[in-house]
Amino acid sequence: MNASHTLLTIALMTSSVSSLAADMPVNSAPAPNVQASAVPANTAEWVNYLSDFTRNGDMLADPKKFIAALATVSEPEFLLAASKAMMEPNLYLQSTATLMDPRAYSNFAKAMDPVVLAAWSQALMDPQFISAAQTVMTDPNKLMRWAMAPMDPRALALLLNALNPNVYLKFATAAQDPRTLNMASAPLNPNWYGAWMGNMANPQAYGPTMNNLMKAPGYPGQMQAVPYPQAYPQMYPAVPMLDPRMFGAMVPVPMR
Repeated sequence: MNASHTLLTIALMTSSVSSLAADMPVNSAPAPNVQASAVPANTAEWVNYLSDFTRNGDMLADPKKFIAALATVSEPEFLLAASKAMMEPNLYLQSTATLMDPRAYSNFAKAMDPVVLAAWSQALMDPQFISAAQTVMTDPNKLMRWAMAPMDPRALALLLNALNPNVYLKFATAAQDPRTLNMASAPLNPNWYGAWMGNMANPQAYGPTMNNLMKAPGYPGQMQAVPYPQAYPQMYPAVPMLDPRMFGAMVPVPMR
């Protein structure tokens, strides 16, 4: 009787442990890495990323992303994927739409951030960065892949696809695409120019450092004004650069 109870107890414990082990990866799965998800995972995503003028400026603002982009662009796999995408009008329509997007200004304006300039200055003086760039470009395995690229069946398929009349028919009918009509009518919309001017005047479009430098106390939507124990009448124009509150307590304000 004791032996049967012991065997039953061992069987229950084994089944419990196995069920807990099966449930553990689901309940305790680590959260996806945000930094890793910011970098495209394959060549198709890299083609879409580099043709998106609202995002591709990130690789110029971060030397690490630039090395990752250089490692991908210098591969024959990327050339095949880009050539295949260039035979479709969707790539041109999406890329042109992002180029006309007002967010494209802030995509490249962040390069004026002093933090970005300092990061690139430090990277250009870092021997590891120079060594990484040289390793990416002079990898013997990569050179061998480029030598074998003309014999890739996908390269031959792309050459034969250039003789396909349907490829040119897609480009001929792209003018009737609603996205083409929307892009053509965008310059006729006054709000489009207002959005571009708003991004040019927005301090957040120039990076976090420039955003903090261009913030003026008392300016709507920016930093809070310096508190004063006693209020004083507004004797200055509403231009933030002439507001004495931005200089703090160093500028005495006469009381009226």
